[in-house]
Parts: sequence; C-alpha cells; structure tokens
Amino acid sequence: MSRILLLRPPAVFASSSYSVPVTMPQATAYLAANLLKHGHEVQCLDALAEGIDHIGVSYAPSVRYRGLSTEAIVDRIKSAPDAIGVTAQFSQDWPHIEGIINAIHAKFPDIPIIVGGEHATALPEHTLNTCSAVQYIALGEGELTIVDFAEFLDGNREIDNVQGICYLDVDGSVHRTSTRPRLQTPDDLPWPAWELFDLEPYFRTGEGHGVERGRSMPLLATRGCPYQCTFCSNPAMWTTRYVMRKPELVVKEIEHYINRYAAQNIDFMDLTAFTRKSWIMEFCKEIQDRSLNFTWQLPSGTRVEQMDEECLAAMAATGCMNLTLAPESGSDRTLKEIKKKVKLSKIFETIRYAKQQQMFVKCNLIIGFPAERRKDVWKTLWTSLRFSFMGVDDVGLNLFSPYPGSELFSYLQTTGKIKKIDNSYFEDLMVLQNIRRSSHFCENISPLELSFYRLVGLCSFYGFSYLLHPSRILRTIRNYRSDRSDTVFEERLFALFHRRQIEKATLRREIVTSNNPSSLATEVSRRDSLPSGVAEPAVELIVVAEPMPVAEQKSVTPSVSNRS
Repeated sequence: MSRILLLRPPAVFASSSYSVPVTMPQATAYLAANLLKHGHEVQCLDALAEGIDHIGVSYAPSVRYRGLSTEAIVDRIKSAPDAIGVTAQFSQDWPHIEGIINAIHAKFPDIPIIVGGEHATALPEHTLNTCSAVQYIALGEGELTIVDFAEFLDGNREIDNVQGICYLDVDGSVHRTSTRPRLQTPDDLPWPAWELFDLEPYFRTGEGHGVERGRSMPLLATRGCPYQCTFCSNPAMWTTRYVMRKPELVVKEIEHYINRYAAQNIDFMDLTAFTRKSWIMEFCKEIQDRSLNFTWQLPSGTRVEQMDEECLAAMAATGCMNLTLAPESGSDRTLKEIKKKVKLSKIFETIRYAKQQQMFVKCNLIIGFPAERRKDVWKTLWTSLRFSFMGVDDVGLNLFSPYPGSELFSYLQTTGKIKKIDNSYFEDLMVLQNIRRSSHFCENISPLELSFYRLVGLCSFYGFSYLLHPSRILRTIRNYRSDRSDTVFEERLFALFHRRQIEKATLRREIVTSNNPSSLATEVSRRDSLPSGVAEPAVELIVVAEPMPVAEQKSVTPSVSNRS
C-alpha cells in the first residue's frame, strides 16, 4: 500500500486585510480519511496549525503568510513518501504554495507531487505549465481520486484509468483523463480524519470562519451548489449538482465531535447549506431527540427561500446563533446580471424573523462588478444602510475580484481586462477584503471611487448599527475582555489585534536570531522578546497516525511525533 504525505499549506492574506479566518484543514482531513479507509498509510503536515504563532512576508511586500516557513516545512519531511498531495484551495495563495512545492521538489526530485483544490481545478493547464515540480492535478472532488491515484502508485492501475486527473504528456501537452462523476452519496465517505491532526492550536486561537463560541468544529452537511452565480467558481469545481447528507448522520457526526473533542460549536462550511425546509426541520428534530447542547452557525451564507418563521424558530431553539445571508447586491439589475436568483423582499423578511429569534445576522454584499453602474452601487449602499435599521449585526461589503473558474473571469479574459495570469493578478484577488487596494475590473467606476464607496458603506452601516443599538458598544467591550465574540465584526476586530501582536513577536524573534547565532542565546532572547500578553508559541508538531476503527476513536488527544 502507498505511503502518502498530505500537506495543508500556510494561510496567505493581504497585510491590510480585515478578515483572515484560521480554519481547520477540512479538505485534507477528508482525503486522509478515505485513504486510511482503503488501507493506505497517511502522514499529514498542517503548516498552518504547526506555525500558528508565526506570520511572515510572502511573495509580495503586501502579502503575508501565517504558519510554518517554507524551510521549516521542508525540514519536517524527513523521509521520502511515495507521493505528496498538496491542497491549493484559493488562487491568491498559489504563488506561496508554488514556492513550497518547488522547495520540496528540490529535496525529493523523484517523488510525484499531486495538487488539488479549487485553484488547481480552475487553472490546471497554467499550474502544470508554470510549475514543473507538479506532476499531477486532481480535478474537483478529490476523495475518490486520491484513492485511485494511490492504486496507480501501487502499480494496480494505469494513470489514464484514474478519473479526474491532469498531467503533462511526454510531448509537453496537457492530458486530461475522463471526467470523474460527482459524488451522489457523500454519507458513504468516512468522516474527516481529525485524529491525524493537532486541533488544539485552532481551539486556542478561536479565529475560525464563524464567530468565536468556544471549541468549534467545521462540518459539511451538503456538497455543491445548484446555482450559477457568475462571480463564483462553484460550477467549475462542483458542477451544479447539489447533494444533501441525511440529517440523522449529520447530527451523529456532531455528537461524535462533542464526545471526542469536547466541541461546543459547529460551523457549517457548506457552499449552500439549506435549500429544503423539510431537511432543516428533520435536522432540528434530530438534535432535540438526542438532547444535544451546542451552538451552531452558518458563516458561509445560505439561501432564504425555505426559511420561514417556523423554520427559523426551530433553528434558534436548537442552538443556531449566527446566520449569514448573501443577497450580494441591492440592485435588481445587478442581481439579474450576476445570475443571483434571490428576492430582496424575502431577504428582508428572513432578517425580521431571525431577529425576532434573537439571532445574530450578517449580510454579504459585493460592489464593483464589471457591468455595474453608479446607480447600482448606490442601491447596494442604501440596502446596507437599511440593514442597519433592521438590526442586522454585520455586513460584509466587499469589492469584486474575478476568481478563476467563474463566468466573469472568462469574460474579463475575453475582453482583455485580465491579460496575464501572474503574481500581480493573484495579489489583486486579495482586494476582496483588503482596505488598501481597490478593484479595477469595473467598466464604469474607477478603483478610487469604489474604495470610497466601500469605506462610506462600512462606516455608515456600523456607525448607525452602534448608534441605534448603544448596548452593542458595551457588549463589544465586554466580549473583548472575556475573549469571546457575538458578531463577525467583533471576531475580526479582536483577531486583527492578535495578528498584529504575532507579527511583532515574529519580527522580534527574527531580529534576535540574526544577531545571536548561538542557538541557546537565541532561544533565551526569543522568550524575553515576546510582548506582554502574547503566549509563547506551542511546540511545533507533525502529526502521524495509523488507521483506527471508529469504535476505538475515543481519546481527544491525537497520536503525535515530536519533531522540534
């Protein structure tokens, strides 16, 4: 059987970004679980968790990474596996990931490297043609592909019989194997192999995708999205097939996380969590029947068509605290242009019902689409202001960025707005939540004007939000002191303070290291240089585990091998 190393790279973000969630490696854990199920040996290297207290400069002066340095990642790979799998989820991360892959390849030139994730799926030809260290690309869902690829490594399958793979042929052309059909029954997959990872850094940091509500675990209740929004890469990654797991099995997985990891909160990471009222009601009933006590939230955004008063009441009664809606625009013309099939009247109705249940509500908005006009942007800003009067707690007012694989990405390539896929383009993708850069893909509004609109929109929303609800000021102060949060604004604000402390501590350690070559002197100085209130970074670990029957998975502490 094959021995495969799965690498989760560090998190990459703009230095002036106001939102940088620190999330567990869910995709990697799913891949590992299916490999273990089929008898293969798996090693996992989570470069984010193992270097969570380190922030460095990435591929551009304005870009940062959080996690292990490239040198530290390479150093942790002591012996050559049969293959190395790397997750490349977000395209703005790619230049940093490419550097890591090249460094690994330099140390292990004969070991095949396979890359998967949304970036690799959207730009397989570019990835293979510009990074010679990558031999294979896994397209779309990877759980079945990685197992078939392991069989190829074992000599039990030809590479052309591995569905959903891209590779360079001997003549340098990109060869694609047959398309792998989408998963129809995701419940057939084993749960993510979290026993292979040290999750405590994530619990300690508390900067996940959702709001900090204690020990949080990510979970997927569905796969895919049935919609075709033009700014989203979902159709390229998942097609439009949408499949739901059985509510009973979803709740069973949650119960397992409560028992094994002492989970207090569940973050649903689905692209589109809920599309059917009957599913929601059955899910809530299952929670009540098992008498489970935990909070849960929908941080990624969900549809509102099925969320009536009865549905939201059931969600609130079973612990749903935070609800994210994604109207994207306040302009009907823009909504039609981007194929966002949502009615603003239904959004407003859902907000009213959710606030009656005392839920914390966030609404996501985007401005600067290619064909958008000033009038459309003004309508979106007015909608944002209206949200503040309705009691909405958070608004994400983001600038459009053309993500690879999306319909608008192809349109901008055709019109010449995107001339070259290079590091500058990848850096531009970070404009989504970067307050120092602006989007330059709108045909009718200048980048400077768009930045002004975003600033005005955010200041207006949060200004009125706190003025109309003065108790929120005291709540935010209280939450900061008690190291918790109720809203995304609080979560990101507190995380920003923490991130700045980590950057300062990292810089001081680097200065000490450069001035003190003696390892002992360096270690003493490093500890003395930490600012007040910043904990000493945890010992960096590489986590390795053997397959374990579900019945035996009871201990919270994973098996680890100390490599420090």
